[in-house]
Amino acid sequence: MATTFSVNIKPFFSECYRDNMTFMFDLWSADDVKNSWQEIYDSVQSKRMPIAGCPEGVWDDARRQQFLIDFMKWKNDGFQP
Repeated sequence: MATTFSVNIKPFFSECYRDNMTFMFDLWSADDVKNSWQEIYDSVQSKRMPIAGCPEGVWDDARRQQFLIDFMKWKNDGFQP
């Protein structure tokens, strides 16, 4: 089954995470996230994203790794909405 933005990627981005990033891109927009894929991947990998300050906190290593796996699969599956 293909990885999709709506089912697999968007749920990682809380409303607070989205609000903190709107100055760069909309984390709830598949097109914005696709167009910023490498920047987001690199920022998550280097622990610069998500930033601290949201009630749900920053991601632990397990959640970060799962995001990176799913994010890469989404790319490899052709950025399905």
